[in-house]
Amino acid sequence: MRHRQPTHIGAGGLARGRPCRARRLQRRTLASVAGLLALLVFAVLLVAYAWQPPEDRGYRSPYLAQAGSRYVDTPVARFHYIRTGHGPPVVLLPGGTLWTYSYRAVIPQLAKHFTVVAVDMPGQGYTTVKREDFRYDLEAMSGGLESFMDAVGLPRASLVGHSWDGAIALYFAERHPQRVHQLVLIDSPGVDDASSWDFRPLEFPVVGEVIGKLMSRSTFRDTLLKGFAHPERLTREAVDEYWAPLSLRQNRQAMWTLQRNLDYSLTDQRLGDVRAPTLVLWGDRDRFDEPWQADELGRRIQLATVRILPGCGHMLHEDCPTQAIPALASFLAGDPTLRR
Repeated sequence: MRHRQPTHIGAGGLARGRPCRARRLQRRTLASVAGLLALLVFAVLLVAYAWQPPEDRGYRSPYLAQAGSRYVDTPVARFHYIRTGHGPPVVLLPGGTLWTYSYRAVIPQLAKHFTVVAVDMPGQGYTTVKREDFRYDLEAMSGGLESFMDAVGLPRASLVGHSWDGAIALYFAERHPQRVHQLVLIDSPGVDDASSWDFRPLEFPVVGEVIGKLMSRSTFRDTLLKGFAHPERLTREAVDEYWAPLSLRQNRQAMWTLQRNLDYSLTDQRLGDVRAPTLVLWGDRDRFDEPWQADELGRRIQLATVRILPGCGHMLHEDCPTQAIPALASFLAGDPTLRR
């Protein structure tokens, strides 16, 4: 009977075995990490391009119920608007992501002397865009405003625009000077400068879609709050009024698309073409669009007057109504103390 010699594993054999096990563990770890990354990418793309957040269609707006809403159809959209008062026509354009509720304190004051028409622009409030390929750029939005004015019988009017929609009013006034009697720009971008860091992430594909879709009422409130120097003036009721229409799919998409497509170099290069007397109204505590832009607009628009209101934020007519609304009304009424 033959006896096997005992096998002895030396230090060299153990050393060779350990690297093999380490490499296998390393490969398994890398494979797990790669799998998790692939899963994460898939989840991000799913949120960006397939998943849709819930819409707050159950909300019943108290303001909408009593505001005297009207609707008019154009080839561009079914526009929601409010019309009240008597006198020379004034069209109010709310800020980006907002709707005519923004002018709830302005409308009754102006209606004493003017025919006030407050309209939700495409992708905002309760206006519904009809075309899936609507571009949400200055040209398309200006064209939408033109179609609305035609539909409601306004060949010429004064325009008041806030924030993003102020830039649209400015673009319209540059290209259709015969249709604009007076122009008011409230904290409105119009010079060729980078937008606020708060909105810059929306400009990137995938990232913008994910941020826009994951935005909740609370995160929207936090962003909106930055527009107020007096935060107590942003009430729970106001957040509810703004959030319900913004939660709609079309309006969410419009938000990031507008941020990507609004090219302020187009308004900047034609500032000298504005013929209407213009009031540039700004809050000195605007944290979205810095007040130096007001002075630049005032310097380059021929018939411009600049008013920078102390202690006021970006949501100027809501943040400082007792200062902003009289300044706005006086200008529209032709107060010579507000003219150069």
